[in-house]
Amino acid sequence: MKAFYLSALALALLGVAAVPPPDPSLFAEGVVSTPDDEFGLALAPDGRTAFFGKSSPATDGDPMQVICVTRLNAQGKWGDPEIASFSGQYHDMGPAFQPDGSRLFFISDRPGLDGGKQNFNIWYVERTATGWSDPRALAARVNSPAQEYGVTVSTNGTLYFASNREGGTGSFDIYRSKLEGGEYRTVENLGGPVNTKGLELQPAISPDETTLVFLALQRDDERIGVHKAYARGDLYVSFQHDGTWSAPRNCGPKINSGAAESWPGFSTDGRRLFFASERGFATYRMARPMIWSELKRGLTSTLNGMGNIYEVSSEILRQ
Repeated sequence: MKAFYLSALALALLGVAAVPPPDPSLFAEGVVSTPDDEFGLALAPDGRTAFFGKSSPATDGDPMQVICVTRLNAQGKWGDPEIASFSGQYHDMGPAFQPDGSRLFFISDRPGLDGGKQNFNIWYVERTATGWSDPRALAARVNSPAQEYGVTVSTNGTLYFASNREGGTGSFDIYRSKLEGGEYRTVENLGGPVNTKGLELQPAISPDETTLVFLALQRDDERIGVHKAYARGDLYVSFQHDGTWSAPRNCGPKINSGAAESWPGFSTDGRRLFFASERGFATYRMARPMIWSELKRGLTSTLNGMGNIYEVSSEILRQ
């Protein structure tokens, strides 16, 4: 019994949930999830370091997008974030750990590929004895002259990513590249039923490669809020069995809201799902006119309609 309590205490001090939450809850509210715009989270295998995206506010134009990092302190609380050593100058987003923690992949429009064009491509940094290496771009077999938007990797090194390269089924499709002899030599389109004539983006693969979650837009079963002025998108899930992917289904009302959901990601043990959501106090039409104090409180709260990071047990995907 004493050993049980010591183990529970150790987990609490590490900030690692013994049992992932059964319903979506804000991740590190006040530190990671704030009134600012956050999206996309990658949790290190030991649960002590988290990388996440943060964007400057903008309804139009070209917002700044950076990858930030936060670490657990001695009290088991998430410390003040800082911009990651490899970010802060270009548009960086969508961090994703290789399950063993040796590499961190992300999307960036930094120059160095595509003849100097600043397209979005897949980059990575490697863990070293002193921190993280300088960013490197994946080979041209994976990165194309088009846009790559979203990346995730399984335990065996297989890479899943989204791209609008030529030859796809729709505008953006999800692709896969297996690690062969330490290199990504070939790329294959997942095809139907995962890919459609619409947009499939920001894939998240479970470590064992049995579950794929992704953002899809322009589907008839998308959940909507007050109005559908533009496609906000929902998260969808597909399961792999004997090499075949099931027809994707909407992840349901606990994960998807009338606002935008995006940037899914699994913990490196596959037990937790992280995702971004813009759900807030004004997502749905009010039952009565709002008063000034309610509006002011809503606009300055975490749920003001900007992006936040949520976590939930991945078991929710099979319910």
